[in-house]
Amino acid sequence: MAGLGAEISYDVIIVGSGLAGLQCAVILGRKGYRVLVLEKNEHIGGTLQSFEYKGVAFSTGLHYVGSLDDGQVLNRIFRYFNLFDGIIYKRMDEHGFDVFNIGGRKYAFPMGWAAFGNYLNTLFPDETIAIQNYITAVQITVNEQEIFKLEIPLAVYLEKPSQAINAWDFICSLTQNPELRQVFSALNFVYAGDKNRTPWYVHALINHYFISSSYRVVGSSNQIPQRLFQEIEKAGGHVLTNQKVTKLIFDGDLLSGVLCADGKVFKAGKVISNFHPASTMNLIEPGKIKKSYRNRLEQKTDTLSCFALYLKIEPGRFRYQNSNYNFYLQSDVWYASSYNENLWPEHFFMHFPSDDPHPQWVDHLSIVTHMNFEEVSRWKDLPSNARGNGYKQFKKEKAEKLLALVLLQFPELENLITDYTTATPLTFRDYVGSPTGSMYGTLRDYKYPLASYVGVRTKIPNLYFTGQNLNLHGVMGVSISALLTCAEFVDLPELLNEINDS
Repeated sequence: MAGLGAEISYDVIIVGSGLAGLQCAVILGRKGYRVLVLEKNEHIGGTLQSFEYKGVAFSTGLHYVGSLDDGQVLNRIFRYFNLFDGIIYKRMDEHGFDVFNIGGRKYAFPMGWAAFGNYLNTLFPDETIAIQNYITAVQITVNEQEIFKLEIPLAVYLEKPSQAINAWDFICSLTQNPELRQVFSALNFVYAGDKNRTPWYVHALINHYFISSSYRVVGSSNQIPQRLFQEIEKAGGHVLTNQKVTKLIFDGDLLSGVLCADGKVFKAGKVISNFHPASTMNLIEPGKIKKSYRNRLEQKTDTLSCFALYLKIEPGRFRYQNSNYNFYLQSDVWYASSYNENLWPEHFFMHFPSDDPHPQWVDHLSIVTHMNFEEVSRWKDLPSNARGNGYKQFKKEKAEKLLALVLLQFPELENLITDYTTATPLTFRDYVGSPTGSMYGTLRDYKYPLASYVGVRTKIPNLYFTGQNLNLHGVMGVSISALLTCAEFVDLPELLNEINDS
């Protein structure tokens, strides 16, 4: 992934090698474009990267994917990108792919909307109408988002009613039962929902995505970017790592290439940015883009970041669970709305890695919870190797607090942990290029659906965006963003037909 000369002129340069950037490179390469992907880090993949700690491989951001059953949307997308070649996906527990402990009461989400409805009807026999209305509302919302069904959209951006509806308010309108409201909302962590801002369509698409079916990657998540890298090379494209883009180069009002930190210049007719819009604006010299547009992107609110605890445990002592475990200390899953660092932690998400198709035990675990970037901002301008003892002590104290909460639910772990390492909002900022290390990019706001939307096109005619900040985060949302970005270069109906026929 290194050593390519900078003298070649490309049709498209993609800055950043997250999932959407790699997918764009595959699509455009197959359509005959000369494509170069530039990645600032040593490894490609963004949050799909994995890292090795004392002999154990941990996945950083991809814990599970949804809608991967035969014929479902992500299944078709993955087949198009050949992401079933050499990669095994394990279907999670169909009776409870996500287990929730909400204020001391446990729930298990089954796969499939019929099973989901039956499960809730058993728990809430007096709420059958509310439950059916909820499921119907989700289905209607999904159906109005044509691109998320791999159908030709009426317009690349056309405001839909669900984008101007507050998710929490709508859920409250369905039922007066406070417990059922929280159960409807239980998957909140996977989109960091805010009671005051998150639109209904985000909730509906995410819940539909995972409840339809849920899978884990067997082994490390970096198999996906590595497979996409092979597809890029097969299509004639190139990927360079350790190439931090520091400036976008202009020829008049159009981009002509990029400048990297080592002084290399790469020329291209068009540029796609696969990282945060605010970070992209930092690459553009003053006067080259409208100040109002720059300010709007730089001032966008991000979703919360996170703190991750990666545990190494004794082999053969802690049983694998084919589900995720979500713990909420309070009876409110909208934790991001009331986040308080003085009460931290009040929540955790536990991921059980699947290192073979039929695991019995795990030798490592990933535990993730929310964290505000401001808590680590005092070290934000320091290199990772120069943050000193204060930063180390901060991570140690946070790890101990989070682990104490985990041990209340899994006391058997206490004597099985042999080592651990952590990741903070600074870690995620450095890996994904988001100014605040946000897990899910910019925050969508139902009050301002158009203003909180980031379009593929920018105010520079040959600069484009892709990735989780466009429409929706996660593997599904990011993949759809790649299709929308490539629609600026290729015929979208033809591309969708190729994906649906793959």
